[in-house]
Amino acid sequence: MKKILLVLLFGFSTLFAIEHLNDSNFEEKLKGKNVIVDFYATWCPPCKIMTGILNEFEKEKPENVEVYKVDIDQYRDLAIKNGVKALPTLAYFQDGKLITLEVGIKSVTDLKLSSYNYFK
Repeated sequence: MKKILLVLLFGFSTLFAIEHLNDSNFEEKLKGKNVIVDFYATWCPPCKIMTGILNEFEKEKPENVEVYKVDIDQYRDLAIKNGVKALPTLAYFQDGKLITLEVGIKSVTDLKLSSYNYFK
């Protein structure tokens, strides 16, 4: 019973740690910023792993980088518009413009390196 409770608490805490974007705030949140958007689905096991990694990255990320999430089941049009074809996908934006997509699980070190390379 304790294990189930811990798993549920961990799942809920990681689910809400990073702000979620939607159709109405997506473009506004990206303006004038360096942003990594995690396109994910709640049913996707690799996405759940990536959520934990992104929560760790949030603690160590460069000050000039923001991280957001988009649930592709709720906002499919955003995923399609941004070329998301596999999960998890990290989309890197600079001042609202898509720079690149990275598919798959990345480490905190990978995220730091990508942030440095894309957001110089």
